[in-house]
Amino acid sequence: MIHPDDIRNKRIGFSVLNWGLGHVTRCIPLIVRLQQQSNELIIFCDEDQQSIFSQYIEGALYVRHKGYPFNFRGKGRFKSDLILGSTKLIAFLKMEQGLVDEYIVKYELQSLISDQRYGFYTAKLPSVFITHQLKFPLMGLYKLVNLLNSYHLSKFKTIWIMDDPKHMHAGKLSSKKHNKNAIYIGCHSRFELREKINVKTIKGVLVINGPSTYASSLIDSFSEQILCGEIQSIVGPVFVQEILRERNIQTSFVSNQEMSKVDAVLLSSSKIFGFFGYTTLMDCLELRCDYQLIPTPGQDEQQYLAKRHKKSL
Repeated sequence: MIHPDDIRNKRIGFSVLNWGLGHVTRCIPLIVRLQQQSNELIIFCDEDQQSIFSQYIEGALYVRHKGYPFNFRGKGRFKSDLILGSTKLIAFLKMEQGLVDEYIVKYELQSLISDQRYGFYTAKLPSVFITHQLKFPLMGLYKLVNLLNSYHLSKFKTIWIMDDPKHMHAGKLSSKKHNKNAIYIGCHSRFELREKINVKTIKGVLVINGPSTYASSLIDSFSEQILCGEIQSIVGPVFVQEILRERNIQTSFVSNQEMSKVDAVLLSSSKIFGFFGYTTLMDCLELRCDYQLIPTPGQDEQQYLAKRHKKSL
């Protein structure tokens, strides 16, 4: 197995899942750490991901690489949306593996690291998979998905689990009982790289996280807190600005295009609101702030996390 501390003087191909920006931001401290260990990072990503990475990371080479063809309709039917799009996803995964073989030769890669991208893999090089859930909280026939997940995970030399050995944060999702090639690397947040603020000057911030089709419903879910001023700022992708205009919401908005300003707002906030993404949870833990997070409709993982973390830790 490969530990992050053991990777030195390598040319590493790195790619993350295009499911919101949480997979991007949670990998930032890992990438910085690998660079400090004299590794050369080639990051394969789409334009939106690069716009975030490049605001934190210097000296990396970026190669345009398409995201998975997810098609969420915003009605809380995640499983059926994924099943309906499974043909395209499987075809993309196979295509991605072919691209990876080309990348290895073209960029002289010596190792691969994938955050939740099953197709960013090769048997030719040491390949690492980053995740916080080795098992999905599924019921009935959907449990078959866990068999498919286990099959793909078994291909990787090492799995890095973003949780502690007692899986305090992800609970049963991160239990490695049946994964001998998995190691715990602790929780990670980009705020590890930021100096903390002791005096909080902002009551609350709404973080627009997760798939873009659910942004409107997230804003509606916290409309009361916005109206009463408990939420004093909103941060998220630039398209959110139009949603706020349509709803005549005058709350201060900061775009992800300026992550230094986003981070300054979050560092100054006493409480964070948003969907219960695992990255958002890790950020709240690192920031040591209160949080009020809700599960994205129909997303079983977030429903599980919401029940496990009923209130701020």
